[in-house]
Amino acid sequence: MRLKLSRCKIRPAAAGIEAARPPGSTRARRAPYSPSWSTQVAAMSKPRGTAAESLRQFAAALQRLDGPMAVATGESGPKQLQLVSANRAFAKATGWDAAAIPGRTLAELHSLPGDGQAIEVRPLFDRNGRRCHWLVLQRESPGRHPVAPAAGKAAADTTAADFRELVENISNGVLVHRDFKPLYANAACARRLGFESGETLMREPTLLPFLPVEIHNRALRRHARLLAGETPGPSQVLRCLTRRGEPFWVEASEKRILWEGKPAVLASLNDVTDQVQMRRTELMLREAVDNLSDSFILYDADQRVLLTNRRFHECLPFHPGQEEIVGKPMRELIEASVANNAVTDPRVWQDPARFVDDFIAERMSQRSITREDTWPDGRWDLVKEQHTRSGGFVSVRTDITERKKAEIALRDQESRLEQALAERTAQLKGILANIAQGVTVTAPDMTVLLVNQGYLDIFDLPEELGRPGIHLSEYIRQGLANGEYAAAEIEAAGGEEAFIRHRLAVLSNPQRGVAQRHMADGRVFEIRQQRLPDGCIVSTYNNITDRVRTERELQRQREKSYQNEKLSALGSLLAGVSHELNNPLSVVIGQAALLESMAGDGEIAERAVKVRIAADRCAKIVKTFLSMARQRPADRRPIQINRLVDDVLDLVTHQLSAADVTVTRDLASDLPPVAGDSDQLSHVLLNLFINAQQAMLDSPAPRHLVIATSYLATSRQVRITVRDNGPGVPAEIRSRIFDPFFTTKAVGQGTGVGLSVCHGMVSAHGGSISVGDAAGGGAVFSVLLPAGTPEAAAEPEAAPPPRAASRGEVLVIDDEPDITGFLVEVLELAGHSVDVAASGQEALDLLKARDYTAIICDLRMPHLDGPGLYATLKTLKPQLLERMIFATGDLLNAETARFLEASGRPCIEKPFMPAQIRQLVDEIAAQGEN
Repeated sequence: MRLKLSRCKIRPAAAGIEAARPPGSTRARRAPYSPSWSTQVAAMSKPRGTAAESLRQFAAALQRLDGPMAVATGESGPKQLQLVSANRAFAKATGWDAAAIPGRTLAELHSLPGDGQAIEVRPLFDRNGRRCHWLVLQRESPGRHPVAPAAGKAAADTTAADFRELVENISNGVLVHRDFKPLYANAACARRLGFESGETLMREPTLLPFLPVEIHNRALRRHARLLAGETPGPSQVLRCLTRRGEPFWVEASEKRILWEGKPAVLASLNDVTDQVQMRRTELMLREAVDNLSDSFILYDADQRVLLTNRRFHECLPFHPGQEEIVGKPMRELIEASVANNAVTDPRVWQDPARFVDDFIAERMSQRSITREDTWPDGRWDLVKEQHTRSGGFVSVRTDITERKKAEIALRDQESRLEQALAERTAQLKGILANIAQGVTVTAPDMTVLLVNQGYLDIFDLPEELGRPGIHLSEYIRQGLANGEYAAAEIEAAGGEEAFIRHRLAVLSNPQRGVAQRHMADGRVFEIRQQRLPDGCIVSTYNNITDRVRTERELQRQREKSYQNEKLSALGSLLAGVSHELNNPLSVVIGQAALLESMAGDGEIAERAVKVRIAADRCAKIVKTFLSMARQRPADRRPIQINRLVDDVLDLVTHQLSAADVTVTRDLASDLPPVAGDSDQLSHVLLNLFINAQQAMLDSPAPRHLVIATSYLATSRQVRITVRDNGPGVPAEIRSRIFDPFFTTKAVGQGTGVGLSVCHGMVSAHGGSISVGDAAGGGAVFSVLLPAGTPEAAAEPEAAPPPRAASRGEVLVIDDEPDITGFLVEVLELAGHSVDVAASGQEALDLLKARDYTAIICDLRMPHLDGPGLYATLKTLKPQLLERMIFATGDLLNAETARFLEASGRPCIEKPFMPAQIRQLVDEIAAQGEN
């Protein structure tokens, strides 16, 4: 930026010096600085040439000086300085060739012969006060200076004395020089250059070191023109240097005079360092203002323009230019802005003149103003206006158009976001109002901010509790009134108020995860809570009662399936065991029956009956195991429960008495009959009695076993309870007490099968069995059985009268020799002829040779079993198929049942009685005869 200072009030300096006034005249007032002075100050701020250019100019200036001088450069000691240039006088004094001087050192100069040689080295500074070169001076001895004539010298001394008397004590510096060699300097000039007195300064061979090297050449040319008689120009501001290189500024006025009869230059030096520094600061500030990106205008106390910057005129191009606007009044500028439609204030359209008055009055009445202003083209400015200490007024405008656009865009976006948020909030409220889950939002002070309708419906709360701002304790109180909390829970907390405080403490510290809350009415709720960053708590309540019930049912079904799997494994085991037991039991029962019939009346017959009855009971137990394992429906007949209890107790009376157990019977007299299998129910009661007796073995006497029966008319069930005063059944194992192979007895004392079998038998009868605590200690087992007489329980039809026995040939096929021996003995006693085969293959060989009246065949044999033999006879001798009788120890096997159903042949189940064998063989023989 270049500020033109033509309007600045700087007065021109005087062309002469006070010393030139005639004696007795009044001191003339110094003229103001001229515009050229200010221009010089501005120009002084510009950089000059490079160091190499300055050296070249100074070398050229040396040629115009009379004394022997040279320029050297270097940073080491004086003798190591290297000469770069010298004038002709220096070359003559040293006797060196001028062309050979550059490159020589001062050490060579000191080695020259001659006592009159005196070398001085002075530093040369640039315009910034930095040393850049050295000035080498060679002084001549005093004897070599010419002596002036005596008369001329006397006249010159008189004139110099008068001159010194005039100028010695004035404040301005006065200097007389010829070719920059000082001839006279007053004290003010000497002090400013850093010397103690003018006489000291007079000893300097040249004044050039006190000027920046950049202007040496120009100064020498000006000096030559003055000496040649050219009219001196106006005073000029010069940058000078002290002997230490410190810069300062003077306003120098020069004129040609005669000194000692020869032309010389008289210079009047006025120190203007402070003014120059202030002016340079002002120039820099003006340049900074002019380069601001903000619009700037400064008014004086009279509301006239002092200063504007370039941005101001770019914003308001209709105003005068930057130079012409200075001095314009504020009113004129505002009126111009109104006339050019640069004002958007609505007041301007009503009364423009009044608007201008009000505008100025507002600015003058307020110390500072900050506002936002708009332009007709849509631009925005931030206007800051401030009064100055000197009474002026400054206005700065900052373009904030982009910021306002961003703010407007941000407001639009915020508006859209608020609208979208309102829409989403409405949607959320609609969703919360219509979902079945309960939702609450609680503030940190435990006041409820939001409650949806689902929450009110879940907990049966009144509508007024759905308003925000209600404390959470009110909801807990309403829950207490509705009976949502268990009485034991309230008592444990210490009453209702303590319970409310407890619930508030729990709800105010939500835990991550899912919690379940069980209501007094059996409902179950899933509760999720989360604390928000602002401290609020969001809680959701979901009714999961059906899910919990389903999960419990699934668990029950899984447990049932697990029990069935274990029962199936147990059934497979029992089936194998039963098959192996039925064969020897068949022998025992058959032989006992034969012994009974052969013994007649007597002790042996009685013993045979006892053996047969015991073996028959064992056979029934085995069948019961098979029925349970095969899940065969019970053979239901009308049963009197009280009679069944008495019969089972008769079996264990001795065992109970031996264990010192007192039995108490509390049997109801009005019990209806129960449709059931007496053998299975007897097994259930026997198992319960024996378990009770064993449980009381470790308990001290007295030991009591109480057996009671009753009729539940409401459910039409007969209940049997077996209560003891033993240690009881712990609650943690009651759910497993009926599991197969689960036992609390010591190893070797129990298998864990008894109660499981009882449970299966009772369930097969449509009843249930459970265990609980007996009053006063011990365990109580309850059996519930449906009362009534089924159609299947009708009295059996009378057996047909026995037919006359017919004699025939019978083939017995079985792999058990004891079984075949028993059958042979029974059939031969009946008059039949019997052949025996140990396998189906052996029997097939006999059947190929002859036919038989009846064929008794075991179903399970090695080397061609019963079904295999039957299939072979279909092809070989189909007429014999009607004569086959099958025998098995596992009639409940599914595969066996399918085969018998498909063949239609009769089957006797092991163990069997002799009468059964004889009757069935006689029926087959009779069919053959018919």
